[in-house]
Amino acid sequence: MLAELMILFAAGAAAWNELPKLFRQRMGKEIAVFLIMLAGGTILSLMAVSERKFPSPLKFIEVLYGPINHWFDQWLG
Repeated sequence: MLAELMILFAAGAAAWNELPKLFRQRMGKEIAVFLIMLAGGTILSLMAVSERKFPSPLKFIEVLYGPINHWFDQWLG
């Protein structure tokens, strides 16, 4: 629980430090990218320190490219 709180605190501190500068300079695209990257990093960090088991990212790639691979097997085989 402490690790999760530390991650959330660090993400909040990063946002608190960077966002006012970006808003003052009216950098809309940079704000969007910053928030997306911060959210992604925070989520991945929380997943890394949690005690839960998560499926391998390779499963997503297998599901995505399975039909393409099957089509190439039929076409070339």
